[in-house]
Amino acid sequence: MQVLVVENSGSALPAGTTDLLHSIGWRVNTVPNYAAAAQRARTGDIEAAILTEPPSFSPDSARGDFESLLRLLDSQRIAAVMLSDRAAAPGEHSALINVVDPHISLAELRGRLAMIERYHGLLKRLEGELRNMSRLSERLHHHFREVDEELRLAARLQRDFLPDLSKPFGNLKVAAVYRPASWVSGDMFDAFRIDDDYTGVYVVDAVGHGMAASLLTMFIKRAIVPTHRHGDQHTVLNPSQVMAALNDALAGQSLPNCQFVTAAYGLFHHPTRRFQFARGGHPYPLLVARDATVSELQACGGLLGLAKGEEFSVHATTLNPGDKVLFYTDGVELCFQDAPTGDNDARAFHRAVASFATLPIEELMSRLEVQLSVGPSFADPRDDLTILGLEVLPH
Repeated sequence: MQVLVVENSGSALPAGTTDLLHSIGWRVNTVPNYAAAAQRARTGDIEAAILTEPPSFSPDSARGDFESLLRLLDSQRIAAVMLSDRAAAPGEHSALINVVDPHISLAELRGRLAMIERYHGLLKRLEGELRNMSRLSERLHHHFREVDEELRLAARLQRDFLPDLSKPFGNLKVAAVYRPASWVSGDMFDAFRIDDDYTGVYVVDAVGHGMAASLLTMFIKRAIVPTHRHGDQHTVLNPSQVMAALNDALAGQSLPNCQFVTAAYGLFHHPTRRFQFARGGHPYPLLVARDATVSELQACGGLLGLAKGEEFSVHATTLNPGDKVLFYTDGVELCFQDAPTGDNDARAFHRAVASFATLPIEELMSRLEVQLSVGPSFADPRDDLTILGLEVLPH
């Protein structure tokens, strides 16, 4: 080991110190004062040091050089044996500086040096590991920054697939609340004019959230086909047919057992205001009548993507001007439950909808979004949240 021996005037090392260092195979670098010691330590090849604390009558310059040397030894992680006739106060010196009595015997000094030699290699290995961890941390930070940028881009692209709801679809106005739990969402919704007579709407929820679920929603968007074309003509499919085709498409992808989808698809006939819908494992849509009563529209249908050949029943009703229909994903109901007070009433969301039932659909959606934003799920969302609302307009 390369050891720095400081022979400062006014204080002396035990006689035979240099010979002892040579006898244990250490390479000795002797300097006459603290300033020279600091200059030598900056070269980076010194591994240990032996020095004495300056006596009380030393000039301020010597004391300043001594303090500077101690700070340098600490910053360079150089272990040192310092001879001092006073006990060091707790925390006064670095843990690598071993303060000993100036009258220490050579045998005890040899033991202190053996301890330094023993732990020096361990310390260097630990420092090497820390450097490796620091480099790994930098690479991970760079990687996570790239992932974050990619997720931001994916979120923008996913939102670009959402419909423009600024204008009504004839006598049907549509509004939505859409709040992913992370950058991207496992929820997807759409509202689209099929032809002059029909508008289709749907909400889907791929289990979980994040990138895997969001990629599945992109597949679903392409797999929902509302019409059957034959030449230049087309036939509008009823919701049962659309859901069955979507289920078969998902089942054909051989999704993992833990991956499934819930969905609800609605079909609105503009001339008659007849509304049909089918669902698969999805919460029942809410019918909000003109008189502010709230009820569920019920239809049977299991989870999508588990097996081909499943059937989905259709519920049909005629809507009046001012009636509204709300589709939503399952995380919404949980957010409206007042869990901190122990009130886990599953109909809390229904009551919130009823309290805003007379408002136009866009304002109703805004009020529900505010309600979602004041609950505990806003700060720590557990699931993606989507509400799609329809309102029949007067002729």
